Amino acid sequence: MAQVVESFLKFRSRLSQVREESDGWMLAVCDFDPKEPELTDLITRLYEEGVISELKRGGQRIFLPALGNAGTLELRIDPGNLPGYFENYDSLIKSYPDAAPETFVVWEKNDSFHAGYLAVCKLLQFLKAKAEVWDATGQRFFLVDQQALEIPLAYSAKQTASVPVRFAAVTRFLDSHHLDADARWAFFRKVSLRLLREVPKEKRLGTMLESLDRLLERAQQNHSLYLERFSFEDLLKNFDEKRLKFVADLNQILSSIQTALIGVPIGFFIILEKFKMAKGWIGLNILLAVGGILFFALLFVLTLNQGKALQGIEIALSDFEFDQKKRVTDKFERLQRLLASTWAQFHRVGRLLCVVRILLILFSVLLLAALLWCSMPSWQRFLPYTVVTP
Repeated sequence: MAQVVESFLKFRSRLSQVREESDGWMLAVCDFDPKEPELTDLITRLYEEGVISELKRGGQRIFLPALGNAGTLELRIDPGNLPGYFENYDSLIKSYPDAAPETFVVWEKNDSFHAGYLAVCKLLQFLKAKAEVWDATGQRFFLVDQQALEIPLAYSAKQTASVPVRFAAVTRFLDSHHLDADARWAFFRKVSLRLLREVPKEKRLGTMLESLDRLLERAQQNHSLYLERFSFEDLLKNFDEKRLKFVADLNQILSSIQTALIGVPIGFFIILEKFKMAKGWIGLNILLAVGGILFFALLFVLTLNQGKALQGIEIALSDFEFDQKKRVTDKFERLQRLLASTWAQFHRVGRLLCVVRILLILFSVLLLAALLWCSMPSWQRFLPYTVVTP
């Protein structure tokens, strides 16, 4: 490392209110004490090297060796005379976005930013061989499909956080040694273009770095479809056939449930009408109650069978949905809407089946209550069945 940089690093710890200007200069203040010869020597050395380009005290410019008494010095610093020094990682990225300098030191210590910056440099060097157009002079590259999309080499240190984790997976997927390397790059390029097309130009690379995991996942999914010689139209046709079967099965279950909804109340009232008031237990009432409960029990068993059929449809739907989620394309929303409508019908039938089971249990309880009422005079006196005329 250049000796002037080492001197500035010692001096940097004495600076406060450091800020970088848009024109590249750095402004800072330093509490000066003439009783500190080491500090005076550092200021003198950096001034002679051109690192400190201007010294002020109280807004008035001063020149060496007239540093004066103890007080606050206002400094203008020229980073151009500090080879390899950067105040923070954003400054480093601005100067060297795609290739790290041989030696550099960043005052802002952040291991995550350091690893992220180096990983992004490697990734951009890797993409340089893949991108259709790379403009080193203009610090930008173009992804070309039906149209060319400009991507300037502009990003922030915060946007590099996830790159070290994803770098190996991206380079492995896009490795030129794959027999279908061109197809892999085409899929990665297409999903990148789809993501970045509506993003402002200066934010595209940062967005790409932040979304690297999602881009890779979508590219791999599309590549998987390509390997399976799979088309989305075939998927829709296949699902339409399955959906018609699902709907037919659901309608069949719904029809039997509706029959039960109509038949159960009618049967209940017919049985209830046959009960006879008595002062004790009589065979007619007992047989009617047992027969009615057995009738409702049989219907309840049938609803269990309908529930099994409904469960089979649920498993088939879940398996189909899970399988197709691995084959996501940009048109998957169409399939999701079809799945959503089928699931909605499934849930309606399921709720209706639960209602029928509850009604069967309630009607069975009412039959038992009717049997007890007909057999117990005390209940009959407490709750007359008909209006008692004097």
